[in-house]
Amino acid sequence: MHLRAMTYNIHSGFGQNGYDLHAIGSAIEHERVDLVALQEVDFGLRRTGYVNQAQWLAAQLKMHAIVGGTRRQGRYGNALLTRWPATFVMNHNLTVWPHPGRACLEVHLTTPKGALRCYVTHLGLLPQERMVQVTRLTEEIIAADEGHEPIVLMGDFNTVPRSRVSSQLRSRFTDVFAAVGNGRAATFHARLPGVRFDYIYAGSRLTPIASHVAVTPWSTQGSDHLPLVAVLSTASGGKRS
Repeated sequence: MHLRAMTYNIHSGFGQNGYDLHAIGSAIEHERVDLVALQEVDFGLRRTGYVNQAQWLAAQLKMHAIVGGTRRQGRYGNALLTRWPATFVMNHNLTVWPHPGRACLEVHLTTPKGALRCYVTHLGLLPQERMVQVTRLTEEIIAADEGHEPIVLMGDFNTVPRSRVSSQLRSRFTDVFAAVGNGRAATFHARLPGVRFDYIYAGSRLTPIASHVAVTPWSTQGSDHLPLVAVLSTASGGKRS
């Protein structure tokens, strides 16, 4: 089975022309994805009209929404939109004091071809902070699951491909765009992309088929990041980059 996954930092729906959650929804819908890892999502904050953005997008796209708060008493953080029901959800704390709250949302899904484990995260702004977070991700949170079921790790890692954080992740997973990407890899800033912060990593039981940065009229105005899309196969024996 092939599945289409996306990671998208939506910047609370604030883009080139101000607040436009409809543009975010259209950018996602255009790619016909099965999974969407979202970062910087508001869950009922005043600044965005008390809308739970994950639930609103899920309703528009006819998907399930699972949320994982990181700040503002859990009303801001990460989310996963999925076409399949969740069988397990856990929000792992990745906060490195005294920096702002960070987390990794773990969601187990039942797909037509069996179980799938998804991890959605948004790492910190400082290199030392990110190294602590990625070590916990690889050695504690994901390590217990690796090798048993297909795993996909998605998010805004706030780091470039040649960093220590990226190198550590590539030693355990396949950087899907690096393996099979087409076109430019830059995802930030949406108006003039010059750097890559957003990644989709696949475990050994997922085979990368294709990947691209989605540049559309909606994605260039909906957020300060562009969404990254990947096509993955659940056939065993995925390659590493």
